[in-house]
Amino acid sequence: MDVPEQLSPTVARISAMLPELNHDPVMAASLFENVKSMLADAHDRYTHGDERGITSDLLLADEHLATGALHAEHLQHPAGAMLAAEVLFDEYLPVFVRDVGASSPEDLLRASRALHAGIWGRFPAGAVAYTEALRQRVTSANLDSRAHIARDLHDRVAHGILAGLQRIELALLTDPTDVERVAQLEAAATQLRRALGDVQNLAVALHARVGDDLLHCALTRHVKDLFPDNERLTIESRGAPARLANWRAEESLTILLEALTNWWKHARGSVVHVQFDWGTDALTVSVQDDGPGFDSDGSVDGRLGQSTMRERAALIGAQLRVKSASGTGTGVILVVPKGTL
Repeated sequence: MDVPEQLSPTVARISAMLPELNHDPVMAASLFENVKSMLADAHDRYTHGDERGITSDLLLADEHLATGALHAEHLQHPAGAMLAAEVLFDEYLPVFVRDVGASSPEDLLRASRALHAGIWGRFPAGAVAYTEALRQRVTSANLDSRAHIARDLHDRVAHGILAGLQRIELALLTDPTDVERVAQLEAAATQLRRALGDVQNLAVALHARVGDDLLHCALTRHVKDLFPDNERLTIESRGAPARLANWRAEESLTILLEALTNWWKHARGSVVHVQFDWGTDALTVSVQDDGPGFDSDGSVDGRLGQSTMRERAALIGAQLRVKSASGTGTGVILVVPKGTL
């Protein structure tokens, strides 16, 4: 790598601090390109008298986000880059002052600020991208685990229930004369059919993913699998749809499917409407049915799974509200921020 002579001592010291760079030409090239970019930005700031601090609309520039993603991909913690930045500022400041010809106290202060802003302006974007990349890994691992559980539910639990149900139906066919026994077997068969349906729906819900879809499109797709040909369930979207961060979208889909599963369990005879309202800063989704409702002052977390839904909402910085009263139906309102973090 061609290193300008005035940068050679600094790059050598940084390389000694981060020996893994010696074995990773991609990261080494990225380091040097970032150093050149930082210094070019510092020179530009000083030349044009840019007195802005490092907090500006330039912090989340795509090239800076790409650097953070590269660090995450190579498992390089941002702390290493911060230490390298300290070395760069400490060792290069005298060179920078000489290059820009700063001599008066005012010029020296301006030079220090320009170099500081040029170097440290990269780190907010890098930290955002690094955090996002780690979140994507966690989300991917979580979805893979859910898919594995869904396969087990479908291939083992559901098949086991179905086998038991078939034995009961066989017993009903072979010995239909004992009225009491037949009634007991039919009751058991009814329970097994309900359990089989619940397990199958749970497997579908666990396997659900947003993928490349927008959230309302993903929900519509999965609703067709969970509640086929159900004219009592409608979905509407208003505003300009936008793509949410993957980890937010996947958790939001899980919350909404849980809300619809609750409707199916407790008020399937009622009409339910899902409304997406895409705002500037947040997405608001309401799931409203006209079923029997429940006493919101009572203890219903276990029945409705509210606690799990609230935990998932908290993980993505969303707000979840459940409104209901006896005879007035149930409403679930989810407000999801659209920001990167």
